[in-house]
Amino acid sequence: TSIRFTAITFPSIQSVIMSSALDRSSRPPIGSIRRRTKKACETCKLRKRKCDGHEPCSFCLKYEYDCAYEAQPRKKPSRPSIARPSTKPLERASSPALAARADVNQQQMEANSGTAFPHFLGKSLNPQNPPKVHGFSWNLGLRHEPIQQFANISSLVSKDEMSALVGHYLERIHPIYAVLDLDMLEKKVGLRWDNSITFDSYDPVLCGVAALGSLYSGDNGHRNEEALVQCAKEILEATCTMNKPLIHHATGWVLRTLYLRSTGCPHTSWMASCSAMHIIEAAGAHQDPGMISLVYSDTADVGVDEESQRRLFWVATVLNTWISYEYGRSRVILRGISCKPPVPRAGDLTAELVSLFQISQRLDPDQNNRPSDLEDVLYHVQSLTLSHDALVLSQANLALTIYRRLRVAASSISNDVINCVIRMGSDGTAAAVRMSEDRSPWWHVANVPFQFLCILLAIDSKESLSHVGHAMRSFKTIGSHFNTPTVHIAIETVDSLIKLLQRKKEREIGLLRDSIQDQDSGPFERNLSSTQEYGSPLQGGLFDGNNLEMIDWDWNAFFDAEIPLFDDRGQMRYG
Repeated sequence: TSIRFTAITFPSIQSVIMSSALDRSSRPPIGSIRRRTKKACETCKLRKRKCDGHEPCSFCLKYEYDCAYEAQPRKKPSRPSIARPSTKPLERASSPALAARADVNQQQMEANSGTAFPHFLGKSLNPQNPPKVHGFSWNLGLRHEPIQQFANISSLVSKDEMSALVGHYLERIHPIYAVLDLDMLEKKVGLRWDNSITFDSYDPVLCGVAALGSLYSGDNGHRNEEALVQCAKEILEATCTMNKPLIHHATGWVLRTLYLRSTGCPHTSWMASCSAMHIIEAAGAHQDPGMISLVYSDTADVGVDEESQRRLFWVATVLNTWISYEYGRSRVILRGISCKPPVPRAGDLTAELVSLFQISQRLDPDQNNRPSDLEDVLYHVQSLTLSHDALVLSQANLALTIYRRLRVAASSISNDVINCVIRMGSDGTAAAVRMSEDRSPWWHVANVPFQFLCILLAIDSKESLSHVGHAMRSFKTIGSHFNTPTVHIAIETVDSLIKLLQRKKEREIGLLRDSIQDQDSGPFERNLSSTQEYGSPLQGGLFDGNNLEMIDWDWNAFFDAEIPLFDDRGQMRYG
């Protein structure tokens, strides 16, 4: 009976399992398969977002937009046009692990969020009209957001002056840090001075552009440069408490970071870079458009050009990471990043900057790099051919950073690595001199020569010390172009370090000199004296005590001389 029961029931159980598996495979999980739709709502078309074709679509539901479709679908073209293949699937397929990790982080963040949970609950009860993501009961709401007044930028600079400052900005800053939508910048500059309004949300960007244009103009700058910086500061600090920060505010923080990195102390630039990252996260700019998590729906700014948003995120990340590394501080790490790198384009070198940054990510203090790994990073950095002196300075600074890491990680550093560091440090110093002659005050114009001189002294080899003179002269040349107390203090510091190393070597030479001087004659010195009495070839000057050079060498006297030897009993005899 048992055998018959097994023979009868086993196939039935197997069939149940197979049918269940087939049933599950026929019902794909929600969100696992991309829906292809033949129509998109007007909102998604306007904002260039993917539409799922529902009425209303999920995008309009998430951000509470009016969802409407065209009355008649568009007619298909009579002849099939040859479309350029899209690169988006290739971009996504290039890093599936990164995309999967971003999805997991996003799901966990949404699960943690108490502000998003009422939306999920309401969506399950009423999909057409769920409550929006909002800080319900976040606190008691005893006070309202204060209304602040800011200076009017049109009263600080004229329209013609602003146009000139924008020109300096586009010439010096934009080629490397292309975070602005130039069409929008031109439009705002054209309209802002024709409108008597006291404040516009784009004002911190205009103030930042004007301040940087003044700083990098090559002369003493605009008379109201400090007022422009203060105006941007007041507006940006207020954005940290606003209910809905905008991408413009994040751009303003990036511009403020660039200004402070060029003029302020390390702490101020580091704080500004961290604030920029936090505003970027609040605006959802760290996630690719169309993939913004629900937890950012109450503050996300979705009406922004996609490429400008990507460049803003990556430039802010570069600044925050590099400033944190150089200052020895923690950087801001965002979760759920899905923003793609910027696309290379003519007119700016931001893509090259991001490529250099991606190499430097291996210098993260949380990574346990072996010396061989650091050497690989160094050679990778050296292999890059960069077309702008600002990028050459960053390349040299990375090489110096890698050397500092190697001093800690390795017991000894090969000559090839040292020569590589010296070459890139020399190239960076030359680039710094060129930029100082061009009156372009990039921060590494002073930083790279100073750090390079310190590392040459730390290496302390004949090869490294041979470069100190030229590097010091270059640094003083930079000081002649930028005659500031900061540069003078740096030059004096290096000069004192050189003198300290010189004194150290003089003490070492003194020890060697003392070891050969006849301060306390011993047996060897007495034997030497007796040898000289018997006409040793040393008498007459085989060595000069000052320069140790051979003089008056007489080979006949050397071979005919009676040289004292010791017998087996330790007594002196002559051969």
